[in-house]
Order: sequence, then structure tokens, then C-alpha cells
Amino acid sequence: MNKRKGTIIIASLAVGMMVALLGGCASTAEGSGDKALKVTIPGEPMTIDPNKSIETNGGAVIAQISEGIYRRDADNKVVPGVVEKIVKPTENGTKYTFTIKKQAKWQNGKPVTSQDFVTAMQRNADPATKSQATTDTQYIQNFTAINAGKMDKSKLGVHAITSRTFTIKLSRPVPYMDYEFVNYRPLNTAAIKKYGAKYGSSTSTVVANGAYTISGWSGSNDSWHYTKNPYYWDAKNVKIADVDVQVVKDDNTAQNLFNAGSVDLTAISGQYVKANANNKNMVVTKNGRNNYIYFNSKKKAPANENFRKAISMVIDRKQLAENVLQDGSSASTNIVPKDYATNPTNGKDFIDEVGDLAPTDVAKAKTYWAKAQKEIGEDKVSLDFLVDDIDTEKKIAEYVQGTVQKNLPGVTVNIESVPHATHVSRDFTTDFDITTVGWGPDYPDAQNFLDGMQSSNSINFAHTKDAQYDALMAKVNDTAKYTTAQRYEFEKQADQRLMAIAAVAPTFQTAQAHLVSSKLGGLKWDELASAAGQLQYAYWK
Repeated sequence: MNKRKGTIIIASLAVGMMVALLGGCASTAEGSGDKALKVTIPGEPMTIDPNKSIETNGGAVIAQISEGIYRRDADNKVVPGVVEKIVKPTENGTKYTFTIKKQAKWQNGKPVTSQDFVTAMQRNADPATKSQATTDTQYIQNFTAINAGKMDKSKLGVHAITSRTFTIKLSRPVPYMDYEFVNYRPLNTAAIKKYGAKYGSSTSTVVANGAYTISGWSGSNDSWHYTKNPYYWDAKNVKIADVDVQVVKDDNTAQNLFNAGSVDLTAISGQYVKANANNKNMVVTKNGRNNYIYFNSKKKAPANENFRKAISMVIDRKQLAENVLQDGSSASTNIVPKDYATNPTNGKDFIDEVGDLAPTDVAKAKTYWAKAQKEIGEDKVSLDFLVDDIDTEKKIAEYVQGTVQKNLPGVTVNIESVPHATHVSRDFTTDFDITTVGWGPDYPDAQNFLDGMQSSNSINFAHTKDAQYDALMAKVNDTAKYTTAQRYEFEKQADQRLMAIAAVAPTFQTAQAHLVSSKLGGLKWDELASAAGQLQYAYWK
């Protein structure tokens, strides 16, 4: 799973970017201007409700049909989205005042209003919504109390001043807030009143304000269609009017469809990336998505620190990335990815400073396993390993299963490969022994990855709770008291604590690999970009 969808980058922050421009030198195809773009997606979305979606596939759809306060432009820079301009906060960095573009409209031609933002934010905070997509909005004043049911949603720090002007008041200054505003998306107030909890469950229950509208998704089928939104404020710059989307979980099928000309853009992984190494139509981009294993703290064995260390230490991450996945991914030694967060005082990489906190050491792993056996009072342990039913996750599971059973006698790993939506649902109900988790970043700060393991965070699926870690993260979050440099040092300490107790077992840092038609141009990916890409910038050459 993935935090989400649209991620953004601010030029003033020193972030290493790996940007790949799609397309080759092919001439314009006759009649290509009216041709539908055919793309694949690796799984069905659970929902396309921005208030509820927290997984990759739903986010990929939302990114095409919805636009937030800000957006990412064709070069992946943050620019105004629904609002007129990028604004500077007042009141010690806690209050933002936005004015909506006059041209900003819903797909029905009605204007996007301030109330639509109030509706979206209040609905997100309302505990009755049962939203787990609260990572971005937790900073709004009174959000925590409202979400806990201790305060009425009307007290949320989002207010409509006029039909086009609204304010957002934060509980504290947030240095990366411009990143988050990309994901502050309005919801059509009339549609929310009409559909309620069913909003986003199918294309008939959604009203778009983005570059495209969506049709043909019932909530469970594996294909749908995007159509250029004529009321989108920047519609004149959307060059491709129609996009056909189909779910393709198997890389071999995706590659064959591309080679047959049945799709123009598809993601591939593993051996298929290696096989296409000399293919001029393949684009590989390193990104900041990190992957790891969560351990269920409610289960006896996974809750044992020595057991977790034993599992982590038998994983050879270099072998996993280079010999098993073979898709350009790299070994991950931390919950925080490499080449992502930097020291604000000297520019050094976060991972270089904290060091390898997830080493491979089979001898030590055996020692930890022996200790765990005594502590849990069992010589044998059987684990159910929850993964997606796609090639990459199946390979991860098979590798982990093999190395654990080979090096830790008495431990059995049973692979449960399920559809992505089922996987996500079971993560949220902690219905696993161990599970794969992937996290795609929104901003280049280690906090973006560390936040999720706080005991109070909704994406702490394992329900890990460590008082020392929580205390350090409280300091990281106290932006009013601590400077950027001080926060960074607390982040390092929190990270070192998290890895010292083996709260997660890192596996690999992804690289995005796509097969792209030589007739297609206009799309870019970088370290923070969604794998889906922003199709509104695509064009036929």
C-alpha cells in the first residue's frame, strides 16, 4: 500500500531528483490527436473518495479527476491548483488565506466554492466518516479533538469567508505545508449531501473538478474511462481527451499488451525490467517509496523484539533487490529511504548519517531466535505473511519465506497472496502476523516516514507502541518550540530507536519502470512522483 497519489516538490528544498522524460523521437502519428490513451493500473481501487482513500490505486484515480489547493505542474513543481496563487502564512506561520480561481468549476459547470473545502475538511475530521486518510489534515486546528469525538466538527480551523475566499488555521507551523496542500481537495457539497458515505464508491457517486471525469467503474470492475473535463479551468492545455484504463496485475500480460500495441503506458517490474534493459521505450526512475515488513504486536511471536530482529537479520536486502526483484530497486536499510531527506545544516543524507540500521547477520539472527524461543515459550512458530497478489510482492514473500525457513529452524512462513484491496482492509484491521507495507512520500522530510509508527497514527497497522519513540516524535512535531536543525536531530534519534527495537524490517526502495509508447510525450516522474503519472500533461507527438 501506499500513502497516496499526488506528491509534490518545492524547489527551495535541496532534494536529489531523478527525473525521466517520457518519449522518444517518433514523428506525429496521423490522427493521433483524437486517439484514446490506453494505460494499465496494477489493481482495483478500494474507493475514489479523497476523504477515505489511502492506497495506491485509489490515489492514482483521484489524481486524474480531482485537484487540490495546489497541484504539481508538468515539471513536478508546486504551483497553484484550484486557488489563484501560492500564499504565505500569517499568524506565526499558522494561518493561510486562499482565494479560489473564478474559472474553477465542477464537471457539472457549477463553481468550486469555499464551502466545498469546508465540507471536505470537516468530513475528513468527523469521526463518523471513519477516515483513515488523516495524515495530511491532522495539522488543522482542533482536528485531533474533533477526530476523537471530543469537539464538534464546526470548530475545525477551516472557514469560508466568501464564496471564493477561505482560511485554514493550523495548530502549529508546518514547514512542509505547501506539499500537503496538494492533497487538500474540495468535495462537491451537494454530492456529499446526496450520496453520503457512498460518495466515491463508483463513478456515478463522484463529481470531478480535475482535468478528467471518470465513467464505467462500478466499484468492483477492472476497467474504466477518463474523459477530458470541459469545465476544468486549464482544459485548453489537456491534450489527450480520452483515456482507457484497465487493471493488469501480471507483468507478463502488461508487457505483451504493450508489445502488441494494445496499451501505450504500463508499469513493469522484476525480470521484465531486466529483459527490457535495452528497450528504448522503457523509462526507469528511482523514487522515494520504501517498503518493509510490519509485525503484528498483538501476536505473541511478532510482538517479541528478539524474534523481529531474527527475521530482519536473515534478509539479505542487496540480494533481494538485485537478484530477486531485478527491477532497478535498491536495498533498504531503514524505514526512511536513501537520497530523500538531508541534514539542514550540512546537506548530508539522512541514511548516511544514521548508518545501516538493518544489517544482514545470520549468526546473530540465530542467537536472537534462540532468545525468542525461550521468551515466547515455543520452539516452533508459524507465521502468515500477507502480501498483494502481484508479481513483485509474491517474489518478496517467496524470498522471505525461503531465507527465514532456511536460517531459522522452527519458523514456518505461510504466504497469503490476496487482492490489493483485501490486503489494505486486513492491514487496517491488523488481520495478519506479518505484512508488506509500502509508503510513498509527500515531502522530503524523514518525518513523513517516521510519523506512521507513532502509537496514535492510523497507519500504524501493527499497533506498535514504544514510549521512548513517541516522546522523541512529539519533539519532532513541536515546530513551534524546536528549530529545523533540532527537529532533524530528534528525527535521527527517533529513527535509531525505531530500528533498534526492529519495529519494522526494511526490504527495498523502489524504482519505477514503465514501458512508454514512442508516440507519447509530456510526462515526467521524480523521486516523489506518483507511479500513475499526471496524465493531463501527456500529448501525442
